[in-house]
Amino acid sequence: MYIFVYFEYFLYLCSRFIISGMKTERERIDTLMQTLHLSGRQFAEQIHVQPGTISNMMTGRNEPSYTVIKKILMRYPTLNPEWLINGKGDMWRTIPGMDPQLFDGQPPTDLPVATNRAAQKQEELQIVAAPQKQISRIVVYYTDNTYEEFKQAPF
Repeated sequence: MYIFVYFEYFLYLCSRFIISGMKTERERIDTLMQTLHLSGRQFAEQIHVQPGTISNMMTGRNEPSYTVIKKILMRYPTLNPEWLINGKGDMWRTIPGMDPQLFDGQPPTDLPVATNRAAQKQEELQIVAAPQKQISRIVVYYTDNTYEEFKQAPF
């Protein structure tokens, strides 16, 4: 009897610690929405799907489709696709070519000295005067299909 109780307790612990890491895609999408502090409607707007799609997915009526997963990954490029689809790895990833200082929480160490950009731009601008244009003719069309033409008198 005691062995049976210990075995059940062992199974319980395994289910809590091992299986809990293996969330479903729906649960991972819910985790993403909570992390981003978005409601279902806001999340649907962000990824350009109907709010009912997200609602049906969250209630368990439908599984996340390939299109929804693709739209999520397109909207959030730093989201780790391996995490979203299989539950492996970290939620967020770093994309090569992006400045890692934006995402690692460390303050940048090599900030440029602030300059007066307005003064720099003013020096760079050169005002070029456009050639003077003169009106040579004005045509007025009336609703009775007639028109009047006005020409500039020669000086």
